[in-house]
Amino acid sequence: MVKIQIDLSEIENKTVDVYKLVNNLRTKEEAIKQMIKYFKVKIEPKHIAKNEEYYKKATKFSEDEK
Repeated sequence: MVKIQIDLSEIENKTVDVYKLVNNLRTKEEAIKQMIKYFKVKIEPKHIAKNEEYYKKATKFSEDEK
């Protein structure tokens, strides 16, 4: 289990609230968990050189899972 603290803007907060109400959920956490299932994310590091060996291995591993 991973706990993430997210600072939402006012508009993002309202969006999560509306999603929560429309889908009859109890908490914003439940709403965000359901919302993220609809997105595909590609994560790229900012401070790691892409030619580093461990970065190449990590990206190869994630491509193999597809």
